[in-house]
Amino acid sequence: MTSDLNSQLSTMTGARQTMSSWAKVIESPEAVPKVYRSSFNTMLGHEPTMPYTVFAPAIAGLRHRTTEKLLCEAHDTIYVWERTGGRAALTAYPTETISDLEMGEILLFSWITIGGVTQAGEVSATTIEFNTATSRHFARFVSLIRPAPDPLAGLALDVEQAKFNYLTAENFKFGSFACSSLMEGEQVQQIVWQPKIRKPLTRLGKFTFYQTLSLPHVTILTDKELIVIQDDERTRENRGVRYGGKWRYVALKHIDAVALSAHGDDMVTLSLTLAPGGRQFEIMFTASRKEQIARLQDSLENRSEAAKCFGRSVVTSTPATTAPDPAHP
Repeated sequence: MTSDLNSQLSTMTGARQTMSSWAKVIESPEAVPKVYRSSFNTMLGHEPTMPYTVFAPAIAGLRHRTTEKLLCEAHDTIYVWERTGGRAALTAYPTETISDLEMGEILLFSWITIGGVTQAGEVSATTIEFNTATSRHFARFVSLIRPAPDPLAGLALDVEQAKFNYLTAENFKFGSFACSSLMEGEQVQQIVWQPKIRKPLTRLGKFTFYQTLSLPHVTILTDKELIVIQDDERTRENRGVRYGGKWRYVALKHIDAVALSAHGDDMVTLSLTLAPGGRQFEIMFTASRKEQIARLQDSLENRSEAAKCFGRSVVTSTPATTAPDPAHP
């Protein structure tokens, strides 16, 4: 049987093999792959209509082969089944206990990582990988975690995006990524751009060899969330540029604590503790940006506390004319 399958795969065209890795929307309980069907029917089989469900086949990742998964959204919960051999394990994340979301894209390889506390009360993170051509199927899951667009907020999207003009001039890729990361109705409060951080290791003749401590990244504080966009360490640099990137989104109400620590005279680290669950998130900067990071720390503490007090991530007292910090002190 295995040899027959290998024979079939070897005769498939490259296009057909690529399409076999595409995620797809499952439109009926009968179309749910058999390995997931029993658990799916136990959890959601009584629903009057088919919940929004996406099947993500296993694909060849950057360093490993991914696992097959099934995602479903129902009852303010994201259900994720992961196939291991002939069995499927379920992890369920109530949307109110999801602390952060990471999205990544490197050429045709994309992923989302959901982090927080599961329905079983466990601190966890689950990554779903998929072919970039089918990214649209996952937009609904992302929309459950990120702020909803608010065209009535009185904030023009193009005006907020214009705050990244200086960044686009310095680094077009990250400026473009920053612009596309905003939701309509979000207000940009602070921007901290950090180019690649590296330190010299040794010198051989006229050549100096360096160790990379941190890849380029931009940290954006809005009135609703913290956004961190960075290169992915799995990619290779080509003429000073890496393909793709990854985006991390944290709603302000899920930031439980913020700490700033120095590493020698050259580096500072901003550490976030996320709630619920206490997951840790660190961002590294050069010491020359310490004043900017201290202001960011104060803003995060004030805004996250206000968001938790009012039960929402919008801080209405923030003046609409607040301008972002410059890229450099």
